[in-house]
Amino acid sequence: MRKYLLSIVLSLSALFSFAQQDPQFSQNMFVKLPINPGYAGTSGAICATAIYRNQWVSFPGSPKTILFTIDAPVQALHGGAGLTIVNDKLGNFNFMHVRGAYSFHKPLGQTGLLGIGLEAGILQASVQDKWLAPDGTDGTADQAIPNEAISKLTYDIGLGAYYRTQQLYVGLSASHLPGKAEKLTATEFNYQAARHYYVIAGYDFFLTSTLTLRPSVHVKSDAAVTTFDGNINLLWNNMIWGGVSYRLQDALVPHIGFAWSPNQKSTLKIGYAYDLGLSGLKSYHKNTHEIMVNYCIKFVPKVKVQSHINPRFLR
Repeated sequence: MRKYLLSIVLSLSALFSFAQQDPQFSQNMFVKLPINPGYAGTSGAICATAIYRNQWVSFPGSPKTILFTIDAPVQALHGGAGLTIVNDKLGNFNFMHVRGAYSFHKPLGQTGLLGIGLEAGILQASVQDKWLAPDGTDGTADQAIPNEAISKLTYDIGLGAYYRTQQLYVGLSASHLPGKAEKLTATEFNYQAARHYYVIAGYDFFLTSTLTLRPSVHVKSDAAVTTFDGNINLLWNNMIWGGVSYRLQDALVPHIGFAWSPNQKSTLKIGYAYDLGLSGLKSYHKNTHEIMVNYCIKFVPKVKVQSHINPRFLR
């Protein structure tokens, strides 16, 4: 999907007609809110996550993505709330996503929790006017290339269901539900958000008192192209992890990270992933770097103190 988008960016098509594809993240096991609003608040903590992804380093017009999310349980809403901000730049094209999420929580069994979520927000697509022709000249002499920057805005809606226990998580979701209705048009510009469908799942195998094996899967489809990520991580003492992911016909991704708890209520996580390209573009770029920073504060609900008057005692 990203290869298809980039080829459009570099070909400078006269009408700039395309369907936007959501950016991908190699450390997707740590960033569930951007694709599933049902996840909001289900961790039982106030969590903020930031990711910087520099894809296909040294490739002209290579994608660069910045992500920020924050979510928390909200007792008054019987669930959780979250916010996602994504800035995705591909050559002269730039996409901004801002979405708020609400998840209704329903306890299931002793440790299970189901979140049913709705997200709503905006999408902004823009095209810069700084074009460079193959001969090194700018694009002002080409009548097929706009001489002015273009920016358009539309709305966005998504749905998701997320279930987790102490060891298992499973999620189903869909983004850009309006589909063809999320369309922005202008002179020589046609933007349309493609509807996306996601399936995620993971499980913790406790090998010893200090070692945990964490396999997970991440499937994304826009009904035209489907990508599949298979991940496996080995976590030591809830502090250090390392693993590898495979993205179908695209990349092999080793990743590492560590967690540090300054106190009993908060945890800082830092992760790094390096995509080794396997597609036909691997000879033209220097692979991909991704850095993640996550900080969580455990949510401890206040205990309600109740008092009762005993009629046996006069007050």
